[in-house]
Amino acid sequence: MAILRAGPWGNLSNSFQSVPSDVTADELTLYPVNCAKTNWLSGQAWGAYYEVEDGCCAPAQITATWPVTYDFGSTVTYTTETLDILEDCSYYYAQYPGGTYFPDYEGETFSLLWSGGAWQCYFGNGYFAQAESTTLDSTDECDPTGVTTISGTVYYDGYTITVIDPNA
Repeated sequence: MAILRAGPWGNLSNSFQSVPSDVTADELTLYPVNCAKTNWLSGQAWGAYYEVEDGCCAPAQITATWPVTYDFGSTVTYTTETLDILEDCSYYYAQYPGGTYFPDYEGETFSLLWSGGAWQCYFGNGYFAQAESTTLDSTDECDPTGVTTISGTVYYDGYTITVIDPNA
C-alpha cells in the first residue's frame, strides 16, 4: 500500500502549498509538513518552523476594587469588577451609563497594564476628568495582586486599590 504524504509545505486548510517567499517571517502561516534528515531535491533544507508566543504570566482574571467619585471628591465610593486578561496582558473595564445629553461618556473606569517595571493603573470616573493614574505596589509582572494606598492624586489620596486573583 502506498503512503501518501502532503507537502512539502501546507497550512490547516490546504496541505499542498508552494514554499513561501520568506520562511523567516514572524507571522508565517505555512509550515513544512514533511521532515527528513537531509535536504530535498531543490536544495532547500528540511526543517521545522514554529512560533512560540510569550503569553501572559499574570492571572487570567482579577477582581479589582477601586474608588470612584461623581461629585469631584465630595463623595467617594468603591466599585468592584472581575476582569479577564486581554491579549496584550492588560485588564480593562469601562462603564458607559448613557443618558440623554451625554450618551457616550465613560463613567467608572479601570485599566491595569504592566509597564516593564510596575503595574500602571488608571481608575475612577472618566467623566469630567475625575479619573487618576497611579502605580500599584506590586513589582511582579506575573502578580498584580495586593492593596495599594493611593497618594499624589486630586480626589483619591488615602483610598486604596485592591487587586485579587479570584481563582487563586
